[in-house]
Amino acid sequence: MTNSRLLRNARLEYSPVSQNKQYAFSLAHTLSIYPLDAVYTFIPKNACSTLRYSIAIANGFLDDISDINWIHQNNPTFMSTQREVARAKYTFVILRCPYTRIASLFLSRIVNETIHFNDASGNKVSLNFLDFLSLIKSQHRTERDEHWANQSDFLHYEKYDEYFSLESFSEAINSLGARGLTIHDTRAALKHDLTNVKRVDGDFSKTKQDVLKKMRKDGFAPSYKSMFGDVEVELVNEIYNDDINLYKSHFGDNCLLF
Repeated sequence: MTNSRLLRNARLEYSPVSQNKQYAFSLAHTLSIYPLDAVYTFIPKNACSTLRYSIAIANGFLDDISDINWIHQNNPTFMSTQREVARAKYTFVILRCPYTRIASLFLSRIVNETIHFNDASGNKVSLNFLDFLSLIKSQHRTERDEHWANQSDFLHYEKYDEYFSLESFSEAINSLGARGLTIHDTRAALKHDLTNVKRVDGDFSKTKQDVLKKMRKDGFAPSYKSMFGDVEVELVNEIYNDDINLYKSHFGDNCLLF
C-alpha cells in the first residue's frame, strides 16, 4: 500500500528525527486544523497571517480581529504532532511567485525596518534590493531567515492534497471554504501589504531603503516589477531556482513575474 503521507525530509539524515534540522524546520511550519483533521504548511509572505488567524478562529482560540496580534506569539500553538502529520485527512500549502515574494518582503519588512541589518560596527545600514539579494546569495541555505528561506524548504510532505497559488488566492478561499475553513483577510488590520499604496513604475533596484521608506510615508511604493533589472532577475533565478520550478510544476509560468 502506498503511503500518501510520505514525509519529504524524514530520511534526509540517517539519524533520530529529533536531530534532523530540516525535518524539524518543516515540521515547525505545519499547523493542525482540528475540526477538519487537516494540516497546513505555512510559508512567510504567502498569506500566512491570514491563514494562521483563520485557523485560530477555526480551532476556537480567537473570534475577533482585535486579537490579531495573538497569532505572532503563538506559531507553535497549533504545530502538528507527528501523529497528526501522518494521519491528516487533508493537507495543503500556498505557494507564491518567487520574484514577487522576495520583492514584497523587501518592500514591507526591510524598507520599514521590521527586519534591519547592521555593519561590522553595529550601525544600521541602508540596503537596496540588489544588496539584499546579494546578501541572501552569500548565506548558506540553512542560515537564511524564514522570511526569505526557499519555499521548497518548508514542504513537509512529498505531496500535498492541494497546492494553491497566492496569485489566484480566490481559488484557495473557495476550496477551503467548501471544506469548512472560512478565510478571514487580515491585511487591513496588520497593514502588511501595499494594497492602499499607489504603485509606481521605474527602476528602483538600486534605490536605498531609506529613500523607499520616505516614498512609503508619502503614499507611494515601487511596483514589484520595477525592483528588478537583469542582474536582480538572474540572482533570483539562481537563489530560488527550485522554487521557480516548484511553482511552474503546479501552476505553469503565466503568473510568474518574469
